[in-house]
Amino acid sequence: MPHTLLVTYDIADDDRRSEVSDFLAAHGARVQYSVFEVTLPTKKAVQQLRGRLRKLIDREEDQIRLYPLQASVLNEKMILGNRRLEERADFWIV
Repeated sequence: MPHTLLVTYDIADDDRRSEVSDFLAAHGARVQYSVFEVTLPTKKAVQQLRGRLRKLIDREEDQIRLYPLQASVLNEKMILGNRRLEERADFWIV
C-alpha cells in the first residue's frame, strides 16, 4: 500500500533550500513553492526520506513538516484557482 505525504518546508538558507527542493522533486510533485505531494511505496521508504531530509537541514534554523494523507483525503481534495506549478503525471522513459 503506497504512502502519500504532504511535505512543507521553511528553509532559511538558499543552498539548503535548493537541496531540499531538488530532493523532494525527485520523489514527488511540487504543488506550491514550498509544498510537495510525495507518494512512496513502503513505510521503510518514508523512513528513508525522513532520514535524508534530516541530514539536509539545519535543525536550529529550518523546519520540514510531513503530513500523511489518507486515500479519502486525496480523492476529495479541492483546488481553488487555475495556476499550476507542476502536475505530476506518471510516465515511462524507454
